[in-house]
This record gives sequence, C-alpha cells and structure tokens, in this order.
Amino acid sequence: ILRTLNERADRILRDLESRGTTGLAALEKLAALAQEKEEAGRLARDTGLSPRAFAVFWALRGDPALLRAAIDPMELAREADRLLTRFPHAQVNPDEQRGLRAGLYRPLLDLDAENRGRIVDSLLGILIGASRHA
Repeated sequence: ILRTLNERADRILRDLESRGTTGLAALEKLAALAQEKEEAGRLARDTGLSPRAFAVFWALRGDPALLRAAIDPMELAREADRLLTRFPHAQVNPDEQRGLRAGLYRPLLDLDAENRGRIVDSLLGILIGASRHA
C-alpha cells in the first residue's frame, strides 16, 4: 500500500518539476494521498488482517469484476490470510505455491476466466512477490 502511495507521490512531484501540474494542484493531490494513507492505516488496524492480506483487500476494493460478481474483497483478503497460514512457504516452495494458487481460484469461480486469472496473478504478486510466480 505504501509503495503504491509513494509511487503516486513521486509521479505528482515529477509532474510538478516538468510543469505538468501547478504547485497548488500538486499540494492538493499530495494532501489527498496523505489522507488516503491515514485511512488505509486506520482500516488496516481495524480489520486485524496481516499486512499482506490487507494489501489484497486494498488492491481489490474497487475491482469492477468483483463488484459485478458480488465478491467481497474483505472476504477474499481473509481467505488469503487463511491460505498464507496453510502454505507458509509458498514464496520458496513450488508445491506450496501451487496450493496457494489453487486456493485463490476457489472463491473466484463466479468470475470469467480472464478476470479470474488476472486477479489470481495480482494476488500472488501481493502475497509472495511478483518475481516468484512468473
């Protein structure tokens, strides 16, 4: 979560330096980012999820495919937390990684294959690191 907020803040500053945005507009965007960071931190504490599972929720909270299928991103994050407990070595163990991947597909069966694959790939990137499942 912090990485994406930091990347967005860097983009705002680059736009300011290249004169792609005004100083006042950049300040407003940075203030909105600070508020978003505060909101995310508060929500992360309230959910009781692990940091990685909360990152799953935060990344998918507005995903249109999940909204259309009425799949709750918070429930998906809780399932990711359970799966991480079940497959604690998925980052380095290919068998556990396959088990984690299969477990992530189950709650997404109502989605079309393209969105299901996209979301599972995104979740694996969050949960075990993008370079590990490519």
